Amino acid sequence: MKEKTDNNSRSLKWERNGELAHKDLSELIERLKNVESEHISSELTRLGTKSNLKD
Repeated sequence: MKEKTDNNSRSLKWERNGELAHKDLSELIERLKNVESEHISSELTRLGTKSNLKD
């Protein structure tokens, strides 16, 4: 019997400079914020804000 695959799973995209693509980084941070403690979530928010400033 074939198992159903998760439609949300996909490979992360990496830039030529070795950094995670901005869209994927933002999505990853948002997903982590949903499962982490309040303290960690606030640090992830700070990280996400910092990454948005690079654009």
